[in-house]
Amino acid sequence: MPVFRDRQRTVRQGFLLLLLLAASAVALSGCGSSLLQYYFGDTFGSGDTVEQTPEQLVWEGVQKMQEKDYGDALKAFQKIKERYPYSKYAILAELKVADAHFHREEYADAALAYEEFIRLHPRNEVVPYVLYQLGMCRFLSARSVDRDQEETRLAMETFRRLTEAFPESEYRAKAQEKILECRKRLATHEYNVSRVYYRMEKYRAAKLRITALLEAYPEAVEELGYTEELEQMMAHCDEYLNKEGDGRSVWTRLGF
Repeated sequence: MPVFRDRQRTVRQGFLLLLLLAASAVALSGCGSSLLQYYFGDTFGSGDTVEQTPEQLVWEGVQKMQEKDYGDALKAFQKIKERYPYSKYAILAELKVADAHFHREEYADAALAYEEFIRLHPRNEVVPYVLYQLGMCRFLSARSVDRDQEETRLAMETFRRLTEAFPESEYRAKAQEKILECRKRLATHEYNVSRVYYRMEKYRAAKLRITALLEAYPEAVEELGYTEELEQMMAHCDEYLNKEGDGRSVWTRLGF
């Protein structure tokens, strides 16, 4: 038993000595962290402060993107932007930051990053792809068709910009398909609004919306199968408005 107690005392004394050494090391300028790492590296972490090169960060980011670990990919590409803004990999990092946000469904952040890329590199060969992705950010951010469709309109403008500026791009056909989908969304929204006015017997307002709808989105209306119903609604609106003098007062009809 005395031997066992002596061994315990020796262990405690040794541990206290290490703690004192570590505390002394912290107090000494420039050597605290290395001594702490030497004595307690396994306890307090690796302490690896070696800065990664831009090549290593690119490799890490690309690997993480392939693994669909978009959070860590974003971190790697952000480091390139922040630490190596003049590196030959900086432009790639700017693009991949936007892509990582997009895959994380952070469409507002992705849109800002894509817009910044176009602003900084308007003649870069990947601009058609960036425009398509920017359009998709807005397209995927759009609200349901019974709500305001401003994001859909912005998406359509972006896709149209792509088709006009880059008619030879491989993304032109994809953009045209999305334009038609946008037009269908907008047509459906206007169709729903027209029906609301019609059911409320606000025939003048219904007629105005139907007329605008047929003029703005004739192909979408046809594909959605709304044509016959809209024509019937329009005929009923005309019948009522003609009966009621186009909904105007007698003074207005007389020119006052």
